[in-house]
Amino acid sequence: MALSIQSHVHDLSALSARPTLAPAVRITVKIAFVLMTWDETYRTRRSLKRLTLDQLDDIGVSRSQAMKEAKRPFWKR
Repeated sequence: MALSIQSHVHDLSALSARPTLAPAVRITVKIAFVLMTWDETYRTRRSLKRLTLDQLDDIGVSRSQAMKEAKRPFWKR
């Protein structure tokens, strides 16, 4: 799932940089990019809360680090 989101995010980023697009379209693409990034961050942090201690150990994150990250607002990277 994350890979498909990443590819779409990259596509949106490249699309919004095209000078041939109308300004309203560029703004819309940029808004979509921000919303997709926020959604991905929200889902990742929500998933982080659900990991077991073994899974957290596999990725090198302590429970307290995971909870601290999970509590951060989705709009903060």
